[in-house]
Amino acid sequence: MKLGLLTFNMAMEWDLDTIIEKCLSLGFEGVEFRTQREHAHGVEISLSEASRNDVRKKFEDAGVAICGLSTGCAFDAIDQDLLESNMDEARKHLDLAADLNAGGVKVYGNKLHLGDQIPAEQTIEQIGASLADLSDYAESIGVQVRFEMHGDFTSPEVCNRLMDLAGDGPGICLIYNCNNAFDVDDNGSIEWSYRAVADRVGHVHVHDLADPAFPYQELVRLLKADGYDGWCTGELPDSPDR
Repeated sequence: MKLGLLTFNMAMEWDLDTIIEKCLSLGFEGVEFRTQREHAHGVEISLSEASRNDVRKKFEDAGVAICGLSTGCAFDAIDQDLLESNMDEARKHLDLAADLNAGGVKVYGNKLHLGDQIPAEQTIEQIGASLADLSDYAESIGVQVRFEMHGDFTSPEVCNRLMDLAGDGPGICLIYNCNNAFDVDDNGSIEWSYRAVADRVGHVHVHDLADPAFPYQELVRLLKADGYDGWCTGELPDSPDR
């Protein structure tokens, strides 16, 4: 497996040169850019073709991989205009990922809207249809849409249902997200939740590695035992030592 840095939180004020310098000095093999937040790196869908080429070459020359883009695109919206806006943003990010050789784009489901008297299955089917559309597009341009286990969508059962609806092809995978208290059983283990989705995990997000509430050592053992060769990117807390 490979260790990457997600620019949200610790690196959000770093420009591209600083990100490369920090990755090389701290042992990160790649970077996943959080977009839509006006971070200092400036990697956004507004970049021109020339700027995209420059960014890709800068990181290739430095030996630091661009291992993903992390967005806030979600497909749970009740308002269909908002849903289509998120779909459009996601497609543009998939194009950017292809241009940067970034591998894939993080999206999520967000909320089930049970308080709005909307049946859970209705929202799940809407998200599944959205993911199916994006998965086909991602596959056609050689990248992946990566669905993060986040918000109301941390349940392995629900995430597997979404992958079924999305078609489960090479254009889509799950992001196993390590800040879900739901994952940890009464014995402090995540094996039950990891095993339930392991064959669909193509990316991993880690958080505070010193947090005793999440068994990171067990996660690493499980990933190694499965021969996982993908990315674990760190959405690490800010630090005065950065």
